[in-house]
Amino acid sequence: MARELALAVEDPRPPISADALLRDGIGPERWFDCWLAECEGDVAGYALACRGFEAHTGKRRLWLGDLYVRASARQRGIGRALLETVARHAVAIGCDAIYWELWRQNSVGSAFYAGLKAQELTDLAIMRMDAQSLLALDRRPNPMSPT
Repeated sequence: MARELALAVEDPRPPISADALLRDGIGPERWFDCWLAECEGDVAGYALACRGFEAHTGKRRLWLGDLYVRASARQRGIGRALLETVARHAVAIGCDAIYWELWRQNSVGSAFYAGLKAQELTDLAIMRMDAQSLLALDRRPNPMSPT
């Protein structure tokens, strides 16, 4: 389904491998939590989230990395059920908010989230450093290292 989502949002990056998903979702250094939804015995959707923390506010946040429901299973309440599950998890671990990205061309997702009264933030910009930028920073001398 992660590959289906990548195609749906026209993500040009290569899809993640099953091994990487298992390592990062189940391994000893797990990076995310994931919930699956079934419909009529088939996996119909998933939600994937990871934890975040803001030191300046002391707030725990949950980052919703993916929320995806297969086209054949939409309009059955699966997306809402997945988001409710993530929300329950967020409340259980003391989060005060859930954040996510929404691809602007995703009209189905926009309508879904609007129906749930989710608000688009206008005072924040989501920033990104790609792998090349990270490597460039990693190669610079670290002023925090003891000499």
